[in-house]
Amino acid sequence: MIKNHFWILALLFILFGLPNSVSAVSCKDLNTPEKISEFMKKSNQSSPLLLKNISFTLLLDACEGKVCKSKSKRAAQKEKLRILKFKNKRRIFAEKGPNAPRCVIQRGGRRFVCSSCSIVSNENCRSFPSDGSTIFPGTNIDTADFALTSNPASDMSCSKLKNPKFFKIKTIIKAESGESEKTYDKVLSYYDKEKGVPIMMNFFADNVLRKVYRFFPKYYTKVGGQWFSTVMRVRTTLGKEKKFIFETLTNVDKKNGKLKLYLDLSDDPDLKNVSPESLFITD
Repeated sequence: MIKNHFWILALLFILFGLPNSVSAVSCKDLNTPEKISEFMKKSNQSSPLLLKNISFTLLLDACEGKVCKSKSKRAAQKEKLRILKFKNKRRIFAEKGPNAPRCVIQRGGRRFVCSSCSIVSNENCRSFPSDGSTIFPGTNIDTADFALTSNPASDMSCSKLKNPKFFKIKTIIKAESGESEKTYDKVLSYYDKEKGVPIMMNFFADNVLRKVYRFFPKYYTKVGGQWFSTVMRVRTTLGKEKKFIFETLTNVDKKNGKLKLYLDLSDDPDLKNVSPESLFITD
C-alpha cells in the first residue's frame, strides 16, 4: 500500500527543453539510430511531466496490489497536485488528498518539504538531502524509462504496422559499462504518425511484459501549438497488460472545460501579479 509518498514527488522531473513541433513522421524519416533517438526525445516531451517552465494541475490516482480492486481505498489515496516548473526550480503543492496542504520545493540540488502551503505560499519548511533520483515515488512512473527508450547506444529500428496511422519502434537495451544487470532488455513503442506522439510503450525483461505506459489518442490536446498527453496510465505487469500489480493514472485537470495547463506561468490565472521566484521561497 502506498503511504506518504508526496513529499519527495519533486524528484520526478528532469529538466528537458520545450518540445519542437513533430508531425507526419514515418519510418522513412527514421532510418538511423540517431534519427530515431532524436525523434523519441522530442516525442516523449508530449508529456507535461517532462517539461520545464510550466504550470499545470494533475489528478493522481495510484494503487498497489489489492488496493487497486477497492474503489473506496483507492479513492482515499487520490491526489490533486499543483505542479510548477521554472528554470531549475520545481514546486508541487498537494491541494487535495492525504498529503494536503503540503508542498515540495526543489531548488537545484536542495529539496524542501513544507507542511502548510497554499497555491502561492510555503510555510513551515524543512530541508532534506536530494539524491537526484528520477523516480516518481509512490507510483510506478519513472522518468528513467523515457530516457531508456531514446538512448542512442541501444539498437533501435522502426517498422510499419497494418494500421497506417501508427508505426512501431523496437529498442534493444544494451548493458552499460559497469552495469551488473538491466531492468529491461527490450522496449516496443508505438507512435501516432500524424501527431508524432507515443501511444504505448511496452517494457520487457526476459521476453516477459513488465510495464506498460499507455497514452490515449483521444486525450491528446494542442496547447501553444504542441500536442500534449492529458491522460496516462502506467501498469506494472505480470506478462499481460490486464494482469497488473501496480497502476498509476494521471489526468491533467480542467476548469470549465479548459485544461489547467499553462506553458507560461503568467498565463495561469491563479498566478497573476505573482513573481515566479516568490513561489519557491522557503524561509
